[in-house]
Amino acid sequence: MGLIGFNNVFSANVNNNLLDSLIEFFDYELLKKGNYFNSSLGETSPRGYDYSKLKLSSSQHHDSGVAWEGFRSNWVWQSGLAPAGMTPPLVGTNNSIPGLSGVYVDSTFYPSTTTGAYKHKVDYFNGRVIFDNAISATSTVQAEFSYKYINVLYASNLPYIREIQYRTMDKSSFFNDNDKGDYQIPAEMRIQLPAIAIEIVPNRTLRPMELGNVAQKFIQTDVLFHCLAEDAMTRNKLVDIVSLQADNTATMLDSDEIAASGAFPLDYQGIPVSGALRYPDLCSQYSQGGIRLLNPRVQGMDMLNSNLYGGIVRITTEVIK
Repeated sequence: MGLIGFNNVFSANVNNNLLDSLIEFFDYELLKKGNYFNSSLGETSPRGYDYSKLKLSSSQHHDSGVAWEGFRSNWVWQSGLAPAGMTPPLVGTNNSIPGLSGVYVDSTFYPSTTTGAYKHKVDYFNGRVIFDNAISATSTVQAEFSYKYINVLYASNLPYIREIQYRTMDKSSFFNDNDKGDYQIPAEMRIQLPAIAIEIVPNRTLRPMELGNVAQKFIQTDVLFHCLAEDAMTRNKLVDIVSLQADNTATMLDSDEIAASGAFPLDYQGIPVSGALRYPDLCSQYSQGGIRLLNPRVQGMDMLNSNLYGGIVRITTEVIK
């Protein structure tokens, strides 16, 4: 009868769809629970530094004066979020250009629809504004944005090519240093805490769904959630957030269909496409069924160094393939 369970060797299949779906599920559902901070124009830190002020990016992918970044990455672009008792994220209402409504240069506001010298787009992954043309390095660039507090990411983003960045919630003079400090490392190479990093581990069991049907199976796969924070209390909260999802259900997204339809919300630059689909939209249009979260186990809680606390939660996931 040949090989079963997949259409071709280029299909995303169970592991990749499972991992993508869990990342999207936790990322969006945490936003619904208030996982963001708003950075309003001119708002200052306890030390007097302007949260809304951007600095020249150290990224080598852009010419000097083109990319300007905030003190926190992973900005919110989704509209329609209204957690109870909280001010909604600072995003515009123009669905053709989702996210920020615009940017300030030397106190002049340029909306997201601006053309000409100050035409720009926003890289939400890395928290930066990218102008089509370089502007003066002495410009004062500001933006009103919302950034995610807990970063949900692939555990493959954790290895040595990236640096853990500490104390990013309190903007300081280090943000403005162009020749030293954490912010001299490009945003693509930094991981800001707290964070939940997710990975699939080599432990899987399969059992038939019904007699006489070899194609459909219950597939149970173990997933590790690495909970990282700068203090024990926050680490403990992350461990609780993950482990309390026992018997909850997430949607299994079909990454192949999303790609084939050109429906990924963000492009390769981290910029939302026109009419970008939010997580609920993706679930309603590209679902492969449900993911059951079973039997959470806390496997370790350690102080890795004086600024880094880690915890690991292992969850068994079950899908029907």
